[in-house]
Amino acid sequence: DCTFTDEIEIHVINRLPFPQLRFHCASGDDDLGYHNVNPNYDFHWKFCTDFVPSTLFFCHLWWNNKDVSFDVFSTKTYYRCLEGKCYWEARTDGIYFADGEDPTQFRKAYNWN
Repeated sequence: DCTFTDEIEIHVINRLPFPQLRFHCASGDDDLGYHNVNPNYDFHWKFCTDFVPSTLFFCHLWWNNKDVSFDVFSTKTYYRCLEGKCYWEARTDGIYFADGEDPTQFRKAYNWN
């Protein structure tokens, strides 16, 4: 219950072909664990922001011989999660982002390492 703070919903969606996408997402307070997911799987969670604006969630993704780490939510970039939702898609050429206002309009945010 986010009575005094905002509720945020994060989606990490696998748009990659096999092999499975492996990822780990966490914050300073919550470790969401390691996951191996099939194509088109939507891993999502909700949380309340901190009363003192310091919430940060990151994810590390691995696919084939590629990997990337990035912040999926930060109070510093809170404005990107319109309608309280952030969508991230893992694709063959990188990681894409869309906000909750129009979750169909993805734009490339990160390249694989």
